[in-house]
Amino acid sequence: MTTDLLDRKLERAFTHLDADGSGGIDEHDIIALGSRLLSALAEPADSPKATQVMTGLVGFWQELFTELDLDRDGKVTPEEYKLGMTRLYADGGPAYDRSFRPMMEAFLTVVDTDGDGRISPEEFHKGQEAFDTRLSFTDTETLFRRIDTDGDGTLSVDELLAAVREYYTGTDEEAPGNLLFGEL
Repeated sequence: MTTDLLDRKLERAFTHLDADGSGGIDEHDIIALGSRLLSALAEPADSPKATQVMTGLVGFWQELFTELDLDRDGKVTPEEYKLGMTRLYADGGPAYDRSFRPMMEAFLTVVDTDGDGRISPEEFHKGQEAFDTRLSFTDTETLFRRIDTDGDGTLSVDELLAAVREYYTGTDEEAPGNLLFGEL
């Protein structure tokens, strides 16, 4: 069972993933998301980073699609998404790590424009713009500081994974991960 907060977060994430606004998510939406991210970060489509991003997104999609497309019609509806995401990630178990870790590693790789293995506040802001979260630079900085749990001024894959886990499983209205995809 989801709470109002989780429902709002899942609706926001679904809308974000439904790149063409068709009311269903399919592989074309996931490819469009990856392309939008690469374009916004000026990453050439044939670069090793682009390959890692697209591989991570495709793996994420294949994992989710198998679990979420209950009627096997080739797309995931908002209801299938909500039910499936709640079932898969309610406890943040193995399915979460199997599908989100590769995607977050790919995200870190492409957003980490200086190649130091960490995401700076500036890189995080560019990533938020690429995901079209519509957060202001000030709000993005605040979110960054809250996600940066070790306070070192950068984000690691583990810190991003914790924020994503919080987004998909958390019921705390004040949790920083709630804003990962913009205002709810």
